[in-house]
Amino acid sequence: MVNPPSPHLLSTSSDVLGKIVDPGVNLCVWQRPLNVEIRDEIAGLQPKQLRDVRCQTSTHDFDNDIRAGLRDGGLDASRFPHFLADLSRVAAPFFAVTEGREVKFRLLTTDQDDCRRFHVDYRYLRLLCTYQGPGTEWLTDVQADRDAYENGGSNEEIIRFGEPSRLEQFWVGILKDDAYPNNQGKGLVHRSPPVSGSGQTRVVFCLDAM
Repeated sequence: MVNPPSPHLLSTSSDVLGKIVDPGVNLCVWQRPLNVEIRDEIAGLQPKQLRDVRCQTSTHDFDNDIRAGLRDGGLDASRFPHFLADLSRVAAPFFAVTEGREVKFRLLTTDQDDCRRFHVDYRYLRLLCTYQGPGTEWLTDVQADRDAYENGGSNEEIIRFGEPSRLEQFWVGILKDDAYPNNQGKGLVHRSPPVSGSGQTRVVFCLDAM
C-alpha cells in the first residue's frame, strides 16, 4: 500500500514550494536562515509605515510595484537593496505555480492583531514570509476541528490538542486554500499571531492568487 503524501511539507530547499500543487498537500515551507543584511535594513521600520494595501501585480511588474509600495510609505527604495532583492527571490516560485492567475501583494508593518481566530481563506494559493516579529501560526490537519471552526467556535475549540506550529522569521510558506480545485474543506487552518501590546512590530510580505 502506498502511503498518502504528508499535507505539510517542510524543507531547507526552495524546491519544496513547487510541491504545493500536489494532491493532498496544503502547506509547503521553505525553511530559510535569518539574513543579517536584510534584518538590519528593515530594523528601523515603524508600525503602519508600510500600509496594508493590496495591489495587483505580475511577474513582469513586481519589482516596480514593490518599489511603488515603498514610496507610498515615504521610504527610499535605495535604502533596501537586499530586502528588495529577496522579495523578488521569494516571489519567483509563487509566480511559477500561479501562472496566468490574478496575483495581489501585501507588504506591511504592524503592531496590531490581524485575524486572531484560526480560519481558512477562500483563495487559490497564498504566500507568506514574515521578516520581523512572530510569523503566521497554523494547525496540522489532525489538530484542527473543522466542525468547530465552521460553527463559529473559539480558538480553544478549534484546536483539538497541542500548540500551533509557526512560520519562523524568513521562512517562506505557500498555503493551499479552499478555493483551490478539489480542496474545498481542506485548506490550511491558520491565523496571524497576537502581538498587540507586546511592543513587537511585524514586517510581513504576502502574495495572494485568486
